[in-house]
Amino acid sequence: MSARTRRGAALLTGLLCLAVPAAPAHAATLWDGDAGGGTGVFGSVECDAPGSLVTAANQDGHGTIFRYTKPSGLIRCENRGISVNGSRYAFAPGTTYWLGWETQLSTVTGDFVTWQWKSYPNAEQNYPLIMTVKNGSARLFHVDTDATWHLIWSASVAAGQWKRYALGIRTSESAASGWVELYADGVRQTFADGTTRYAARTWDSANEPKWGVYDRDTPESAVVNRIDRLRVGTAYSDVD
Repeated sequence: MSARTRRGAALLTGLLCLAVPAAPAHAATLWDGDAGGGTGVFGSVECDAPGSLVTAANQDGHGTIFRYTKPSGLIRCENRGISVNGSRYAFAPGTTYWLGWETQLSTVTGDFVTWQWKSYPNAEQNYPLIMTVKNGSARLFHVDTDATWHLIWSASVAAGQWKRYALGIRTSESAASGWVELYADGVRQTFADGTTRYAARTWDSANEPKWGVYDRDTPESAVVNRIDRLRVGTAYSDVD
C-alpha cells in the first residue's frame, strides 16, 4: 500500500469514527411491579386480617391493580420492599433510584400515610421520606435525624381520582449529595424551597419503599388505596 493510499484509508477511518456516535449509556428498569405477578412482586406484606392486599380487576381502563384495604381497627395495610427474580431487593447508598406508581384513594378525609421510604433498622431517621394525605391534600415530607418533619411539597387530591407519581431519590447519608425529585401526572414539581431537586439526607442504615395505607393516630378510619403501574428504575424514563 502506498503512502498516499494509507493516508486515504486513515482519513476514511477517522470520518467513520466521527459519523458513528458512541452508544449512549442506558438506564435500567430494576423492577416491574405489575399486579399480574401477584403479591410475590413485593418483599413482604404487612396487612393483617380483616385487612387485605389483593389483586383486583378495575373497570376504568386500569385492568388488574393492587388493592390495599385498611379496615377500621387496623393501623396498616402495606407492602414492604420489592422482590426481583424471586429475592428481596437490597437498595444501596450512593445510588439514584426512581419509583413510579399510580394511586386512587377511596377517601381523602383524615390524615394518613400512603407511601414511606422506611429505614430498617431504625437508626437516625425512621423514614427519611414519607407521603401522606390530609383532608384533600397529598403531601411529601422529608424527616430529619431529629425527627423534625419538613413539608417539602403538597397538591390537592380527590377521592376516586387517579394520580401518577414518579419520585427520584439519590441515596446518601449526607444532604450534600442526597436529593429528591418529584413528578406528578408527568409534570416536574417545584419544592417548598423553590428548587426542583431538594437536597436532603435520604439514606439511613438501609431503606425500603412501602406502599399502601398506614394510620396509627386514627386506626378507626377505613381506607382503600388502589395502586397500579408500580416501577423502580434508575431514571425517570424507566418509571414514567
